[in-house]
Amino acid sequence: MTKTWKTLFVLLPLVLANGSFFFAQSAGWTIYNEANSPLPSNAVHCIAEDRQHILWIGTDNGLARFDGVSWQIFNSSNSGLTENYIRAIAIDTNNVVWIGTTMHGLFKYDGTSWFNYNTTNSSIPDNFIRTIQIDQNNNKWIGTVEGLAYFDEVNWTIWTMANAGLITNNITSIGIDSQNTKYIGTINGGVIYMTNNQINSYTISNANIPDNSIISVQIDATQKPWFASAAQGLFTDTGNQTWLSFNTSNSDIPTNSLTCFSIDPNQNFLIGTLQNGIVLRLNNSNWLNLNTSNSPMPDNHVFSILGNDQNTLWVGTEIGGLVRLNLEENQLNEINDNSLIIYPNPVSNGFPLHINGLNENLNTRVYLTDLDGKYPIELFETSPTGSYPFPKLSSGIYFLHIHSTFSSIQKKIFIE
Repeated sequence: MTKTWKTLFVLLPLVLANGSFFFAQSAGWTIYNEANSPLPSNAVHCIAEDRQHILWIGTDNGLARFDGVSWQIFNSSNSGLTENYIRAIAIDTNNVVWIGTTMHGLFKYDGTSWFNYNTTNSSIPDNFIRTIQIDQNNNKWIGTVEGLAYFDEVNWTIWTMANAGLITNNITSIGIDSQNTKYIGTINGGVIYMTNNQINSYTISNANIPDNSIISVQIDATQKPWFASAAQGLFTDTGNQTWLSFNTSNSDIPTNSLTCFSIDPNQNFLIGTLQNGIVLRLNNSNWLNLNTSNSPMPDNHVFSILGNDQNTLWVGTEIGGLVRLNLEENQLNEINDNSLIIYPNPVSNGFPLHINGLNENLNTRVYLTDLDGKYPIELFETSPTGSYPFPKLSSGIYFLHIHSTFSSIQKKIFIE
């Protein structure tokens, strides 16, 4: 059974000497950064978890290993890593860690020894590694800025514009389904489907996909590929290159500019955005946006995101460090999205909006923002009547945010 994600929004700020607030830990939240932990950089580009639930974290200043208590840092001065800019991590079936860098290629770390594969000692097409995936046979698939590589730890196979007719060499992401079909995301080259080493490319021009730049590919429990794009939100292939999209025009996703994407073991969608924090698609229907204005999120620019089978969400940010959010099914009370009735929608300018189903015993904040999450307009506290005056605003689409102490819901509102 899919578990319900419930988040706790009790903020417990610490006041720093300069008067600013620092959210080191709130109920359900922990923030790790350079100031309060050994995390080597607040720019966290990639996250992977091994079979012992040990976290491997790639940053702008080296690699971190974190078991939940103790940290171990690997960098160019204390390990076989010769570069500190980490952009991709994958753990293979032997628990070997594979690390991609921006200038020095691919590193292999088995817990004792390091080995580096680069353009001078291997056939890897470029030293800038953007993604690493492990297939069912423990083979490595590596996306670089100059092509796609397959490596069985003996032989290399390379696909590029020159030898395989790729539209672009800039490979961003790889998803592999249970039938060993590869779905490959690119920058400006659409998506590539690879079956038995046969390649088909699908773009806006030849297949009407929503976007030619894909930043992440994930495979859901039904083996359906999902694509997170840089400018057109989230979409999937429902069959024969028929695309189903989630974007700001047809869903409660707050932005189309996505930066990372993951599907957790409970099939919840975990999405990072360019400037709107994280977006969770829960139970295949409900959308939840957590950002710096409604949660302890330290930064709205998200680089990496990962959820595990222990109801833990890990988020890497651009300048805010690493976020751990514990999501327990039994965390107190929540706003029940299914019980809320919001009407009318669309609402006429200046007329009241009705919200039925709110728990009057909860301390509830309700406000509007525009589609970019900016310019919050406070509306009201919980009212026993359920009817509230609506401010006169420009006609258009807004987000209605409803936050209690324990949970958050976001709904799209149309103002006529």
